[in-house]
Amino acid sequence: MAMVYCRGCGKEIHETAPTCPHCGALQQVVSGTLKSQTVAGLWCGFLGGFGAHRFYLGKTVSGILYLLFCWTYIPALIALVEMLLIAFSSQQTWAAKHNGGTLTPPVHWTIKALALLGPILIITGILAAIMVPAYEGYTQRAQQFQSLLLAVPIIG
Repeated sequence: MAMVYCRGCGKEIHETAPTCPHCGALQQVVSGTLKSQTVAGLWCGFLGGFGAHRFYLGKTVSGILYLLFCWTYIPALIALVEMLLIAFSSQQTWAAKHNGGTLTPPVHWTIKALALLGPILIITGILAAIMVPAYEGYTQRAQQFQSLLLAVPIIG
């Protein structure tokens, strides 16, 4: 029978008491470990397409679904959206959803930058992969046409 101090008034109460008998303040008992927004954001940013962040958050079934469908790239697109949700959700929302109401440190600014710049860099890379070969083909055709114009004598 361990005793702890009330979070509201500071008097000794039993460790399993849901509320303080003296002041009525709720005593939140956190079972398990706290889930960090920053760590979840890192998992989502780097291995989100494979569901690493889902396993970290204790959602094993959806993590397995991410692994099963990772070859379709659909989980990667979903992970991009989830990265934004993780990075920009409030501490209170995160605490209520994943930590039983216990607040954790705020998301580091680098995770927010990664959440914003990551999708932009990915889209830019995809567009560059499409545009560079198309531009090279265009310049080749232009050079061929130019050489044809020079080879044909002008009849006048």
